[in-house]
Amino acid sequence: MQINTEVKDEIFDYGRKTPFASFLPGISGVEGIPMWCYYVNRGQAVVSFGVQDKDHSIMEFYPAHTAYQNVKRTGFRTFIKVDGEIIEPFSMENDSNKMSIYMNVLGLEDVVHEAGIKVNVNYGTLPGEKIGALMRVVEITNESDGDRELEIIDGMPCLIPCGVNQESMKMMAQTTKAWMQVEDVENKRPYYRVRVSMEDSAEVSRVEGGNFAVGFLADGTPLDVIVDPGVVFDYDLSLENPMGFVRKSIDALFEKKQNTSNELPCAFFGTKKLLKKNETITLYELIGQVRNKDILGRFLGQKINREYFQKKFFEAAELTEKLTAVVNTKTANKVFDNYCRYNYMDNVLRGGTPIRLTDNHTFYVYSRKHGDLERDYNYFAMSPEFYSQGNGNFRDVNQNRRCDTFFSPEVMEDNIKMFYSLIQLDGYNPLSIEQMRYQVSEDSLDGLCLKQPFTPGELAAALMDAGDDEFDKEQKDRFVQIMSAAEKTANARFGEGYWSDHWTYNLDLIEEYLEIYPDKAEDLLFNTSVKSFNANKKVLPRFERYTKTENGIRQYNYLVNRTEVENASSFECYKNGREIDMSLMAKLILMCAVKFATLDAYGLGVEMEGGKPGWYDALNGLPGLMGSSMNETYELARMVEFTKDMLGKFDNNIVFPKAVLEFISEVKDVTLKATSEFECWNRKNDIKEQYRAKVYSGLDEKNKEINSDDLKQILEVFSNKLKESIQKAVELSDGIAPAYFTYEIDDYECEKNGIIPKHFTMVKVPYFLEGPVRYFKLGNDVEAKRNMYSKIKNSDLYDEKLSMYKVNASLQDASFEIGRCRAFTPGWLENESIWLHMEYKYLLELIRSGLYEEFFLDFKKAAIPFLDREEYGRSTLENSSFIVSSKNPNESIHGKGFVARLSGSTIEFISMWKLIFFGKDIFKYDEENGLIFALSPAIPEYLISSGDLKHTVSTTLLGKTELVYEMTAHCDYIPGEYVITDIEVELFDGTIYRFSREYVTGEVAKKIRDRLAKKVTVKMTPK
Repeated sequence: MQINTEVKDEIFDYGRKTPFASFLPGISGVEGIPMWCYYVNRGQAVVSFGVQDKDHSIMEFYPAHTAYQNVKRTGFRTFIKVDGEIIEPFSMENDSNKMSIYMNVLGLEDVVHEAGIKVNVNYGTLPGEKIGALMRVVEITNESDGDRELEIIDGMPCLIPCGVNQESMKMMAQTTKAWMQVEDVENKRPYYRVRVSMEDSAEVSRVEGGNFAVGFLADGTPLDVIVDPGVVFDYDLSLENPMGFVRKSIDALFEKKQNTSNELPCAFFGTKKLLKKNETITLYELIGQVRNKDILGRFLGQKINREYFQKKFFEAAELTEKLTAVVNTKTANKVFDNYCRYNYMDNVLRGGTPIRLTDNHTFYVYSRKHGDLERDYNYFAMSPEFYSQGNGNFRDVNQNRRCDTFFSPEVMEDNIKMFYSLIQLDGYNPLSIEQMRYQVSEDSLDGLCLKQPFTPGELAAALMDAGDDEFDKEQKDRFVQIMSAAEKTANARFGEGYWSDHWTYNLDLIEEYLEIYPDKAEDLLFNTSVKSFNANKKVLPRFERYTKTENGIRQYNYLVNRTEVENASSFECYKNGREIDMSLMAKLILMCAVKFATLDAYGLGVEMEGGKPGWYDALNGLPGLMGSSMNETYELARMVEFTKDMLGKFDNNIVFPKAVLEFISEVKDVTLKATSEFECWNRKNDIKEQYRAKVYSGLDEKNKEINSDDLKQILEVFSNKLKESIQKAVELSDGIAPAYFTYEIDDYECEKNGIIPKHFTMVKVPYFLEGPVRYFKLGNDVEAKRNMYSKIKNSDLYDEKLSMYKVNASLQDASFEIGRCRAFTPGWLENESIWLHMEYKYLLELIRSGLYEEFFLDFKKAAIPFLDREEYGRSTLENSSFIVSSKNPNESIHGKGFVARLSGSTIEFISMWKLIFFGKDIFKYDEENGLIFALSPAIPEYLISSGDLKHTVSTTLLGKTELVYEMTAHCDYIPGEYVITDIEVELFDGTIYRFSREYVTGEVAKKIRDRLAKKVTVKMTPK
């Protein structure tokens, strides 16, 4: 089967290569039902798939290490009887094994030379249908010198009936078989389900949904199916050998009576054919799940044959081609170009891609929480409905949507409003981002069976149920009518703990927005209203957080349920019931004050008072050790400077809730009056705890206005103090920005209200790469950063063997109390590995800081598309969460990537891609020129194509416009060392504008921003 896409990687002899686990993306279109599907590079690859989550598996979910062991037994199997002898393609590793990795399709090939049989298999998730299914196409070709009589059985040895969850399969599979049954085998459309619900409850209900398996020949003839594994395997309960098929012909097998209940069933399709030389027979299979038999019946009422499958595989490939066209890039390195698209697709899977549902609703589809064979701890979910969406975490979704204003004009300030409204008045936020749901008046849903609040997919399903399973113009018109009247509900919940870093990603959203819309800065900051998420848990006062242990005083008590106020709203309300809102600028200032008041007793790091660490969550013990994070201090300094600058740029008064403004002012006063760091820490905490007590009890609706000059003075106090703290911290750490400190309380008193510290002693923590990453976001002192860069490269953070950067230096001398990372083998997981997300963050800050030559050098050695695939151990189109560093005692896995793809590294690469090809601040605004479009790319020589005396690179601007650079020389192009001589702008209407200067202004710049430009050609020459 031909897969029409340029983005492809081929791995030969894959079964003898380093084991890896990966997955199909589960993208089935906006009007399609997604499936999750995981595969490994062994056997026939696919080892587990299903709908929605692990509790809706069709092929059982296994962690990676078990998947490698089981895939050849419980994964897909092909048995071919050739002249009386049975062969099983893909069962033995050899040079003929080939795996073809596409964005939305997986292909396999094997040749059984002794039999002269070649087998090709292609997998894809069914797109654009009202059912979810895995497509499997098996092509068997006779490459021998003569004709071959073939009997073929192909399929799954184990298929889990609908209604059986993960726990039942893992903990009571034998008992669970009592519920299982298969229906409609005689109609060649077996329907797998349990008879009734399995919960041990007084309420027992019939299970309507079912899993199914159907197979066809090229002309649409349905294939006979075996659902009883005993027919195929007979006495071999290990499923190793098809002893039933060994002993009997295929005709005899199908004549045998099948057991269709009280057994874990299978799904094997069979046929026979005399295959001439070079002739091919193809089996077309669909295995999936439906809500009821009627839906399956209507689906199977259409013609399903070769043409149908060809169309659907084309559609599947086209979905990801169109999705990733927004980063289409052409350089001298084809792998790099393909990686750009693959990386973007994976970024979408964590953050979603925005679509316009109605004029008033932007909606994200395709997102989900990362969970796979190697992330077996995460409970992922992807809704089996149209407009599919999944769950996620605040940090992940926030980061991966960072650049959406660049690619999607629909987004505008939506994400900024969402994530700043999720920040609570106490400075924290909920962990979990849930499916977006909507509420509308019941009258609008007349005639529909739909529970509120609802997802767009649930609404579409209800409309189809009421309209003979159709989703045509009538249903779509009503869909738009209902959605236009609907309002969003809060899509977040507390989850667990308060992470110290989550707020730091919000400012990125603002800066990215202002990069495209600098002329809208005042409106965004001063006229955009945001809410505050309702704090269901309250942070305990500091004295109540401490406890005595055999190891000394520890901080183990953090949060308690908030009981003072019963708030029906998801957002914080005044005592009178009205939701609290404030301007975005007011929220920024509040965050500056709350986090400034959370600096540790040395005035350095931000304390982990919420019970959770920051981005590096394997330091789970740090909060207990009174840990503080300089990473958040650097980010606080950055936020304070941004806020102060914007207050200086726009002279606006700001309105606050009275209690909020009093808190901000008091923090400033204490900072100026305190005579020691310890006194300052105590008094700021007193103020913060009093403020939080007011918040948790409910605020009175009293507002107070303050002018921007007074606010600037407050922020100037914060700024000066933070600069001193940062300088002191860097000096304490010998010139490399530190990430963390812990503290010992070595003098204290026990009183009624808890343990009262009298003195803290600092304990230094080894270097973590996150420290320099966050530090490099500050200021414009390029030489100071270059000096720190050199120190880092000469430190234990740098892996000289791999030419990569480790996530942390050695923890050998650190306490085991710091967290689970201390227990991990060095070089593995979060201990001294190359954690790709953080390494990419570091590379990003190099180019953003103007360390261009350093970036070009490190990027070429560390970025995934430039790695040696054999050493990396998987496709170089795919990111890994971590790469094993040379500190690992197992030298054979140094440089290999583990934990596939869905990592924050994807957005860091996109940010690097933007700076490489466009530079910083591509749009600027001033009163004289209006909007200005100005590019400042930083393109390394190794990405520039040369031929016919031309040097070129092309990419895609704003997700729409082809951007071509034409260079006069083949060399590195570094901002400040080249000149842009000419810019040509071609609009989609055919109009062409030419400029003999380095920038474009006025209406043409606006047309570029409005995505009206078809192509922009830029001519460059070195100085």
